[in-house]
Amino acid sequence: MDTERKTVPNALWAYLLQKDLPVSSDFVATPMIPAMAPVDRTNTSMRMLIHDMQATLEKFSARVDTLLINVKDAKTEVINCNRILECERERVLDEISNSSKKAQTELKACIGAPSQASSLELIQKSQYSAENSIQALDKRIDAIQTVLHVFATRPALSIVHSADRP
Repeated sequence: MDTERKTVPNALWAYLLQKDLPVSSDFVATPMIPAMAPVDRTNTSMRMLIHDMQATLEKFSARVDTLLINVKDAKTEVINCNRILECERERVLDEISNSSKKAQTELKACIGAPSQASSLELIQKSQYSAENSIQALDKRIDAIQTVLHVFATRPALSIVHSADRP
């Protein structure tokens, strides 16, 4: 075996791995230095990546928790605003309704019964009787026109009837 150490790009790893230690009788006399780091570089890198990933996930989880709490608070605020808006809408509608009822009551109190109400009834009655009279006259005119039409179409009848008369 070669007693020289191999040149390794990383002196620390070369020291930790201690691949090239000479085997000799005084090896038992020198105490062996325990490794300060894991011997396998791949496992060490994986552990470091896993720890980094865990730390990143913990930060992300904390941010997501904060975000979800804020969303829940915002949702609660929106619900409260909708309730307040609905209550205010109902209050305004009630106020408008009460105001209009009050205005109608005041107008009725001020106006009372109109002075033309009795005259209006009299006019309506006279109009109704005039319409009835006009309808009766229309019926008489229709009857007279029918009789004239009958006499106009049958002249012989009108002569016979006129001869019978004294």
